[in-house]
Amino acid sequence: MKKRLSKKLSAFIVIAMLFSARANAQIVYTDVNPNEVLSCIFQTPCSGDYSLDLNNDGINDFVLSARKKFVNCSKCGPQGGVTMANGDSAVISSTSNSWIADTTGGYALNTIINSSLVWSNAIHTLVTKHVNCVLCSPPPGSHLVYSPASGPWLNVSGNYLPLKIQVGTDFYYGWIKLGVSIGNNFVSVTIFEYAYNSIANQPILAGQTTATGVTENSFASSINLYPNPANNHLTIALGSNNQKVEVTIADITGKIIYSTTASETHKLEVNTSDFAEGIYVVQIQSADFIAMKKLVIEK
Repeated sequence: MKKRLSKKLSAFIVIAMLFSARANAQIVYTDVNPNEVLSCIFQTPCSGDYSLDLNNDGINDFVLSARKKFVNCSKCGPQGGVTMANGDSAVISSTSNSWIADTTGGYALNTIINSSLVWSNAIHTLVTKHVNCVLCSPPPGSHLVYSPASGPWLNVSGNYLPLKIQVGTDFYYGWIKLGVSIGNNFVSVTIFEYAYNSIANQPILAGQTTATGVTENSFASSINLYPNPANNHLTIALGSNNQKVEVTIADITGKIIYSTTASETHKLEVNTSDFAEGIYVVQIQSADFIAMKKLVIEK
């Protein structure tokens, strides 16, 4: 139980948007100093796991691990016998009540982390490498055959992995900055820093350490979409805002299907005739504010 409220699981993509949120972001930031390094090196024990309590309530939400299995191969010609890691991997795993984003090599600085991303609470393998024993020809003996290392975080020096947890009916978004290295005889994971937004259902930027920049206030309330539901055409009314804005529209898988930049205008016209029926996320971001709106397309 988290503060007497359970983190409830869900098997589907969360598409509930922040329609009425007005609170300023409150970013709780932790610099892991010195950096925590998890490693497995040839013929040595692996270091321990790293447990992350994202919202500092005394309950660990995520477990980051470096793992390896050993393969023993006997003498094969002049090579001699060796032991090499099999299934070398850096694995981030969620507890049964936590969420972790399904990413491809992490996200870049200032990526918006919110409900529009694709989320999964399955164990997430960052990178892996397999080593197998193959019989010598002619026998006896065997030797090691290495498969190429693979995975979305293959030798990533420092990207951001989105995280979120659920407390009751609310979601809290955060990130962790990681580096991953892998070779024939080692795997290591470096943990640099992490943060989360303590305001429920509010987004956070990857790498964000202060409240500047992510807020849904009067800027959000001044923006209007019509018609909504839409068919072939959508108008995005920007109210009195005259700042430069970036507008993106994403489907429920997080795939961006429309993007544009506008300035000194009070409305944008979008041709939605090629949009499939369904629910979309419209995100409008300026230098100081961000707003997200739900769009329904009906044909």
